[in-house]
Amino acid sequence: MAVALDKLRRRVVGDLPGDFADLERWENRIQRDMLLGLAMGVVAGVVAAVCVRFAPAQASAAADPYLVVAVVILSGRLSLGFGWALVNCTLTAFGALISRIVCAAVIGGQSPLDGGVADSLNRLLFLMVLSGVLASLTRLRDRWGDVAAGGLAVLFLADDVDGYLDLLNGAALPVWQWGTALALGLASALCLRPTLPSRLRASGVAFGLVVVYALTAVF
Repeated sequence: MAVALDKLRRRVVGDLPGDFADLERWENRIQRDMLLGLAMGVVAGVVAAVCVRFAPAQASAAADPYLVVAVVILSGRLSLGFGWALVNCTLTAFGALISRIVCAAVIGGQSPLDGGVADSLNRLLFLMVLSGVLASLTRLRDRWGDVAAGGLAVLFLADDVDGYLDLLNGAALPVWQWGTALALGLASALCLRPTLPSRLRASGVAFGLVVVYALTAVF
């Protein structure tokens, strides 16, 4: 039992360094990952805010919020284990949200305390951190990594389901937003797994969860 728990801990957290030199390299990489995650979040938030304000609707639909979420996923994927992925993804998400709020105040003349801005950003925070944590779990070599990749894909494919249901109700079809969500969903299921069988299993998990979500949304 203890051996099994130790193996599970090592799969989720990552192998610990063996000597002092490895420990120093481990700590240096953790510090770099934290600073890099925060910097990527700030840059992605600024780019998304600028696109929303000045870019065409197609570019803004692709950048907001998918660019920010993609950066959080990258931060989680590069992290050393589950715990550090949670820390780095939170830093990346907060960096993006803070830069978005500042840009909304400076560029758009909108108060950071405006309820509309706060509500729209708060709804993304949980999903962004969740997506980064799932991205870190896709590094697992067993089927739990396939489940994580499929769950990560569903976070994007659910937008396609919602868009299709809105289309049936007479709403306009956001083609660029659909395309970006679909591309990121397929990339999550296919590109984050190392082998063809694992990619097929991740795609199956994503398809099953999307069907369940669609049925829940309809009924």
